[in-house]
Order: sequence, then C-alpha cells, then structure tokens
Amino acid sequence: MGVSIVEVARRAKVSRMTVTRVMRSDPVREETRNRVLESMHELGYVPSLAARAMRSHDTLRSSQSNCFALVFGVDTQKADEFFCEVTRGVEKQAAEFGLCALQVHWLEDVRNSWLRMQTVLSIDGLCGVILAGQFRPGEIKSIQKVNHNIVIVDSPVPPGVKVCGVESDNIGGCRLAFRHLLERNVKSPVILAGPKDHYFSKAMMNALCEFREKFESVRVFNTDYSMESARERISLLIEGNIKFDAVFGNDILCVGAMRALAEHSIPVPQKVKVVGFDDIPTCQYLMPSLTSIHIDKQSLGREAVKMMVALVRDGKISANVKLPIRAVLKKREST
Repeated sequence: MGVSIVEVARRAKVSRMTVTRVMRSDPVREETRNRVLESMHELGYVPSLAARAMRSHDTLRSSQSNCFALVFGVDTQKADEFFCEVTRGVEKQAAEFGLCALQVHWLEDVRNSWLRMQTVLSIDGLCGVILAGQFRPGEIKSIQKVNHNIVIVDSPVPPGVKVCGVESDNIGGCRLAFRHLLERNVKSPVILAGPKDHYFSKAMMNALCEFREKFESVRVFNTDYSMESARERISLLIEGNIKFDAVFGNDILCVGAMRALAEHSIPVPQKVKVVGFDDIPTCQYLMPSLTSIHIDKQSLGREAVKMMVALVRDGKISANVKLPIRAVLKKREST
C-alpha cells in the first residue's frame, strides 16, 4: 500500500493542507517546503493524480497528468549547445508549474520516429507537446490528431498548420550581423547558410536581400550544420585563391571556419572578420573570441512552456500566434 499524505504531514510536522500547498507550488516558507519535500523523498510518497484531479478546478491539474512531451527535430542534433540551453529553460519553467518534460528525439526514419512517439503520446492525459526545431507539416498534423496543445519552439510555424510558436528573431538578428559587417568596412563576405531548406538559412537569405547591393560581392554556400563542412568550404576558397574578408554563419559553422583560417595562417580579425549566430557559450572562449548574435535560449524554452500551459488551461490563444525572442549583437574580438 502506498504512503499517504497524512504520513508525510506527520513526518514533516506540518498540517495535511501544508503538504498540499507544497505540491501545488503555493507560497510556503522555504524551511517548511524543504522539510516537506525531504519527507516525501524519504517516504517515497507519490500523490494520487486522480484524487488531485477531482479536487482541482484548474484544467491543467484536472488533466490527471503532470507530463508533456518535449520533442527534438532531426536538425537539433547538430546544435547541442543551443538546444541544451532551450531545454534548461523548458525544465525551469516546467518546475514552476509542477510539470515534467518527457524528452524524445525525432529520427530521420519517420516510421521509427512515429513508433517512439506513440509510446509518449499514449500516456493518459498528456497535457501538451513542445516541438523543438524543424518539423514537416505532415509530422505536426499527425501529432495534432493525438494532442491539440502544441507549441513549436525556434522554428517558424509551417504554412497550413494551426499551432502556436515561440521563435528567435532570426531575420532581425541576421540584419544586425550584416549591418555590423558593413560598419567594419567588410566588402566581400562569405555566407555559410546551412541546408537550403532550413528555416535559419531562409532567414539569412531574407535579411541578405536588404544588404547584398551594399557589399562589393557576396558568396553564399549551403552546407550542413557541422564544423567540418565549414572548415572544408573555407579551406577550398583559400586554396582556390578566392578573396573574401568576412565569414557569417551560425556559431558551429564559424568555429569550423576559424579553424580553416588558422590552418592557413590567416589572422582574425585583421584579414578576415567572423560573425556567428546563437551566441553559444563556446563563443567567449575561442581565440579570438567570436562576435555573435545572442538569442536568449532559455527564454525560448520558458515561453514555450507558458504558451502550452495557457492552451491547456483555457485554449484562448488563437492558433498561429507567434512570440518572437529578440536578437542582440555581442561584439567580441573576431570583428
């Protein structure tokens, strides 16, 4: 037989109502909260979701589940540092709501991915789904058939799909980068744009339209999002005696580019300036440190959870609402 709330209250030397308030994340003295949590841990107390649901007038709690799915798209697998910070934001905000994120990765093999997703989506009362990264419309619509409380984080909401989204201001951030390069008298930048069909690559091209004619020449290359692909591309340009004075790409690509420049004894920023995007922690520790467009990655995660909870509680958020996270230029030694 399971441990009762009465036993937890007795061990913590508090009332049963105080234990309930701790579980609801209501205001409780820190010392008292810690004593209650310690008693729960020592006794192995697990609350009855059914009982909590019956007592609660909160739609989130009455769903009989404190879980939601956090699903990572295929493209996130080469952006670990970025999405690790997004996940921290998700976890911190989820903890404030008393929720637990069940993490799963979407694989390139759609059929196997769907088999894994079925396991998560079949959990009774799963309150919502957060999709991190890029998903095809058909993939999102398949998930919608099981759960309507869906929020996409970082990627724009695809056309024809009615879900909510929290995304980085990728276009605005790219404009900041191009403007900064112009201010540094760059004439011939190389743009490492990543995969052509990726949303960040499209944002770069959108922003470039405004600035292309202000440079003497612009070379755009589509790569995958790996350091090695950037290293190879920049090495080929140098060995082919192609002249350029700047590189712009996401931070991972810039790390590969800076490696190639160092291998060919081309100094940064004296000969080539480098600007990244995302401002992952690595940027500050490179030599030279990398100028980058900062995105508050934890805010992406936090706002995604808040939006999902709002959908669960009252459904008043209309589909396709978008909350942008502002981009900020962080100037460092590479420019």
